[in-house]
Amino acid sequence: MKLKRTLATIGATAAMTAGLIGFGTTAHAAIAGCTDYAIYYSGPANAWYTKVPTIGSQGTNFCTLRSGASGMQVYYLQDTLNYCYGQDLGEIDGKFGPKTAAALARVQKSLGLDPDGVYGPQTRDKLKWHWMTLNANNTCNTLYGAGAH
Repeated sequence: MKLKRTLATIGATAAMTAGLIGFGTTAHAAIAGCTDYAIYYSGPANAWYTKVPTIGSQGTNFCTLRSGASGMQVYYLQDTLNYCYGQDLGEIDGKFGPKTAAALARVQKSLGLDPDGVYGPQTRDKLKWHWMTLNANNTCNTLYGAGAH
């Protein structure tokens, strides 16, 4: 019996090493979920601003959003999908449901990303976010393109 367990363990280890058995469907599995958002500023005198999903109100933006998530962090992602990419989500409600996942997958595909419908760091970096001013001016730009801080 001990020999069978040892052989099974060796076989399982070899299969995992060869990549035959996986423990997650995507690389996003190890990244924490976004729980809030932060305001990013750009332009002369920080005239432009956008709101980006983060962990905590001023935490890292190295996080994910997926089906079932809800809150203002989802709302601002939905706003960007609607405004900058013309995705008709209907009411922007802050709930990451099937419409949001499908819209995000379409945008990811257009950006050359894996269209998995999960928001993560690669999607964040490629998205053109909805930037606004207090004077109701609007534009779309990536965080890096806008020189966000």
